[in-house]
Amino acid sequence: MHRVVLKSGLTGAIAILAIAAALSTSALAAAAGSGVTFMNGSNHKVDLYTRYGGSSCDSATTAKKVTVDAGQSGSVDSGDSKVCYCLTVPERGDCDGGWLQAAAGSTQRLQ
Repeated sequence: MHRVVLKSGLTGAIAILAIAAALSTSALAAAAGSGVTFMNGSNHKVDLYTRYGGSSCDSATTAKKVTVDAGQSGSVDSGDSKVCYCLTVPERGDCDGGWLQAAAGSTQRLQ
């Protein structure tokens, strides 16, 4: 009977480790897609006009203006969605020169 209790305790410990590993994997996956970071390497502030949350830049459901001071970084918390961004004020939803795209979890360096 002592052996059964020990085996059950060991099985329980293995189950707990398996659950912890699954949670850690989920946390890492969530962290990998936690949005996009923009690093400004220039000597002047940069205004970015961003969109995310859709299958394309045109259908994106969320828009946000991000100002990044010289030598600083800013981020867009888009979850696991890519971020479309424009360096000029979009006119009627269109970006002059076209929308640039950044994958979720990436860092974009601006010069």
